[in-house]
Parts: sequence; structure tokens; C-alpha cells
Amino acid sequence: MMPGRSQQKAAPPAAPAESEVVLECVLQLRRIGDKWNLRQKILNLLTKLFCPET
Repeated sequence: MMPGRSQQKAAPPAAPAESEVVLECVLQLRRIGDKWNLRQKILNLLTKLFCPET
């Protein structure tokens, strides 16, 4: 650090509890999306097996 200059303080990090809540929300949304994606893939497979003309 140069003489005569004040050191800039970095912004405080997000509260640990808040970041844990955000992470948990992200994980839950990911699980929901994975379940819907699997359900859609199964429906597509059944459609191809039982309705091959479409």
C-alpha cells in the first residue's frame, strides 16, 4: 500500500444463513426440473410405442 492512501474495504459477503437458503432453493428447483424432465421422457417413449403413426 502506498503512503497517504487509505485501504478500501471490500463489501461484506452475504450472510451464511442467506446463502444456505438460496442454495437449498436452487437444489429443490433442480430436483423438480429433473422430475418433470424424466416424466416428459417417459411420456414421449410411451407415445412412440403406442402411437407410432404420430
